[in-house]
Amino acid sequence: MIQKKLLLFLFSFFFLLSLVSFSSAQVKLEVKEQVLPNGMKILMIPKPGVPRVVCHIYYKVGSINERPGITGIAHIHEHMMFKGTRVMGVTDFQADDALNRQIDELMDKIYHEKYWKKDGDQQKIAEWEKQAEELMKAEKKYIIKDDLWETYMKNGGTGLNASTSDEVTGYYVTLPSNKVELQMMLESDRMMNSYFREFYSEKDVVMEERRLSENSPGFFFNEQVRAAFYTASPYHWEVIGWMDDLKKITKNDLIAFHNKYYVPNNAVAIYVGDFKPEEIIKLAEKYFGPIPRGEDIEPIRTGEPPQYSQKRMSGEGPGLPNLQIWFHIPPEGHPDIPALNILASILSGETGRLNKSLVKEKDMAIRAMAMSRPQWYVGAFTFNAIPKMQKGVKPEDLEKEIWEEIEKIKKDGVTPEELQKAKNKTEAAFIRGLESPMFLAMRVGRAELNRGWRSLLTDLEDMKKVTSDDIKRVAAKYMVKDNCLVAIYSRGLGR
Repeated sequence: MIQKKLLLFLFSFFFLLSLVSFSSAQVKLEVKEQVLPNGMKILMIPKPGVPRVVCHIYYKVGSINERPGITGIAHIHEHMMFKGTRVMGVTDFQADDALNRQIDELMDKIYHEKYWKKDGDQQKIAEWEKQAEELMKAEKKYIIKDDLWETYMKNGGTGLNASTSDEVTGYYVTLPSNKVELQMMLESDRMMNSYFREFYSEKDVVMEERRLSENSPGFFFNEQVRAAFYTASPYHWEVIGWMDDLKKITKNDLIAFHNKYYVPNNAVAIYVGDFKPEEIIKLAEKYFGPIPRGEDIEPIRTGEPPQYSQKRMSGEGPGLPNLQIWFHIPPEGHPDIPALNILASILSGETGRLNKSLVKEKDMAIRAMAMSRPQWYVGAFTFNAIPKMQKGVKPEDLEKEIWEEIEKIKKDGVTPEELQKAKNKTEAAFIRGLESPMFLAMRVGRAELNRGWRSLLTDLEDMKKVTSDDIKRVAAKYMVKDNCLVAIYSRGLGR
């Protein structure tokens, strides 16, 4: 049973502070909320004791907010947020800015000559590149490398990091309780005044990240599997983006991206640790409050159309052979998701059906697992298995076995013991995760951007209601050949 308590304090006509307490068996989650007039949300989870605070800020933007031509820009932007502002990362902003304007002018000429013309003048390009390189060298004397990180470390900060996903970009640091003001000052400055110096060299860094990924066995195959599965929606491309787009993304693209998405009404800041909520609110009003509200962000337009026929892909390369089977499922929040999540749990793990059957009993696979991945706008249920080559097993053999297992579930469902074990495992993992301030901040902050943080607990309650009939129903509904992509990767000379 969910118990709910609500305390509402009205500080002004514009500010809202609420304390909501949910409890579900052993699960209790108390989050204080503050909504600033500019639309920015501040979430607070006080944990008295160790005088430290996990400070996260999340923006409702990721690779799904890109489009062909600028894929990978969300990740590039994440990198560039560490390059300073008008006051951070630079000793003389005016001198640095003058050099950057010259560099940008040259790089714009190079871009047009390279990509707007079929046969650009290579001599001009080489000359402009040389000039730009000299200006970049001259700029280095004004740049304070790692200024943000050094400032945090000098004030007891740890764990400075960031990440970009399909839907969210997050920035993290943990600080002593009396240094939270520093985080708000620096993050509000980055939101409002980011200055993208060293853009061209950092873009090269991101392209090198992609090249390193490309050297991993099966990278290109897996990238194409994803692209074939998501035919229309922007989940079609990886977060790293297409290399051709990475080459052509401009600084103006980046600035427009920042101005659109890095606005307070598209952000959530969350604090977990030893602090007084009223002090956090006061600091948030001081630093984040004055930032102007941006335009409201429209949800992505293109979803994933129904699939009417089975897709099959095959490839070869130097890695281990493997089988992937992908099924389209609904996004987060759909009533069928709890049953699909429980089914994935029953199939996977050391004692899961797939491991028990294909790895232990039949000795056909090195690994066999299933995963349910509901996302904000689309979802996928995937099977992944690696055949035991030394016994002459092929991916196609495992495909047959997995389809047989799927048909058993459609017919017979799962046992009461399997069902309860999966529920217990899911709830225990959730509870353990909440014990970590870092994980707690991550789960609550990201959930707030989509369906609200309370969905974490309502999802847990929905999971407990799943029956064997529910699992039979969703298996029969989604795990059909016209709704799937089968990808077979074999050892060979391909990529």
